[in-house]
Amino acid sequence: MFQRIIILFLTVFSIGIEALANGDSWAKIRREKRGVVEFYWYPNNIVIDNSLDIIDGVEHDLASAFIDYLNKKHGLSIEMRWIETNSFSNVLQTITDGNDGTFGSSSISITDERKKFFNFTPPYLADVAIMITNSNLPIALTEEELKKILDGNTAISITNTTLAESLRRLKSDLNIDFEIEFVRNSGNIIDRIGEQSNSFGYIDIANFLVAIESNTLVRRQFYFPVKLEGLAMIYPLKSDWLEPVEEYFNSDQFQSDKRSIIEKYLGANATDIIERISKSAEIGPLEEIVISNREKESQYEQLLEAAERDQKSERLTIILISIIIVALVILFLIIALYRIKSQNTDRLLEQQRLVEETNNQLRALNEEKNNLIQVLAHDLRSPLSNILNGAQIIETNEKLSDQGNTLLGFILQSSDKMRSLIDKILDVDAIETGKHNIKLEKLELEGVVDQVVKDNKSKALDKSITVAKNLENGLYVNADKIYIAQILDNLISNAIKYSKENSTIKISTNTKGSLTRISVSDQGPGLTEEDKKKVFQKYQRLSAKPTQGEESIGLGLSIVKLFTERMGGKVSYDSQLGAGTTFHIDLQT
Repeated sequence: MFQRIIILFLTVFSIGIEALANGDSWAKIRREKRGVVEFYWYPNNIVIDNSLDIIDGVEHDLASAFIDYLNKKHGLSIEMRWIETNSFSNVLQTITDGNDGTFGSSSISITDERKKFFNFTPPYLADVAIMITNSNLPIALTEEELKKILDGNTAISITNTTLAESLRRLKSDLNIDFEIEFVRNSGNIIDRIGEQSNSFGYIDIANFLVAIESNTLVRRQFYFPVKLEGLAMIYPLKSDWLEPVEEYFNSDQFQSDKRSIIEKYLGANATDIIERISKSAEIGPLEEIVISNREKESQYEQLLEAAERDQKSERLTIILISIIIVALVILFLIIALYRIKSQNTDRLLEQQRLVEETNNQLRALNEEKNNLIQVLAHDLRSPLSNILNGAQIIETNEKLSDQGNTLLGFILQSSDKMRSLIDKILDVDAIETGKHNIKLEKLELEGVVDQVVKDNKSKALDKSITVAKNLENGLYVNADKIYIAQILDNLISNAIKYSKENSTIKISTNTKGSLTRISVSDQGPGLTEEDKKKVFQKYQRLSAKPTQGEESIGLGLSIVKLFTERMGGKVSYDSQLGAGTTFHIDLQT
């Protein structure tokens, strides 16, 4: 009972606080040269890189620009206070009941009905809502198809918004039945539709243009977009702030601020799209194709990023370039045909299907390529082992001529190099596909280093290279035995490979707190600025060449990075051109 009384008290208290919400009047601020303005908001929750919500960020920066303008123009000192409410409805109610310098900003659409309860600033952004569906639902080619897709499914929206009103109007116009599930904000709409099959809803164009950059679980339907007067901030009907609002929002300064702020959050391309739409009386075919082009640009960007990450062969590069060329040609043809005379969206939809089919083919080719590399590497291991074992038996049991011994040595050396290259390819494939299970344990580091140095001793002796160790006694690290040995082997063998004769390679450790740093230094040629950009990338050849023509396929350092990070560590380096390179591995002790 006591808890209920406390909850009731807090509820009444919070309602009282909202009822008292008001900033200073414009007259008071002009008279006293200072004052307070309150902005009430509710987050949209569309997350982008700088952790501000898209429309929230635009409104925040525009409001700040508005107050800065008034401060500078009139010599004032106005303090801004941002107050977050617990719902979109609370924003509207607070401003309806507020006084003077009280504003609301929460992606608020301008409607005739709302004009009865509060004032609007001039719009700062086009108010266009488009329909999105879960990717499990097909794209409708006709209105009849859309009715079948939506009928009986679940719509996602926000209470007391034009998005919800548009859904109810659609339900009535199409004479279909569906339930509406309400969520907190626009970000939740996109997330819920992506998670819940057979769901759909309206979302504003700005949030959609950003969401398609990363969300592949939703798709746009081409029918029944909704365009309203615009998005704006609101303030009370009885407020005396009409004069400063009109002064700023009708100024050239506002136009300049608006362009730069929107471009900051949405990017130049999306900003151009929205400006084009805002100047049109309705969403016509030209606006439709502009939005579709943006969707395709995002698909191409994702395709390019995936191809750059997985590119391993010249054949894949040729396929990728061919796909991009074909896609660009198709896109050009669509635009050209439209400019001549075409309002038929069927062609555009067909091209979208072709791109999706091409994406599936590319993924299949990539998987087939990976499988082929793995099968070939495994199949090569067996005959290579037979060659190596047979040569070792001959070396041990047979007396050969000098020429025979030379040839046998060449066979052993070549077979060993080939086996090493195959192992590196399989190591990278295993860790990238999750087939290589990690087993972390406390390892005595000195023993691992000694074994790796011993394994590379003959290579160092061939070049009269000294491998010097400076290790702390009794040092343990938390690592996988196979991974740490492979990391050290790659670093030491690389140092030997790129060092001149009679030079020195140093292996040292340094412990700070819970971290141990293992460093491998050489006196080689060092890294150029171009080398530093690709030093840990797979299959990259750096500018330096092995001093005795040793083989390299450019996988060693990528394996070092993969294995180190898999063990929760970090890899770094220091390098000076012409004076050598030191690689550092930081692991938990």
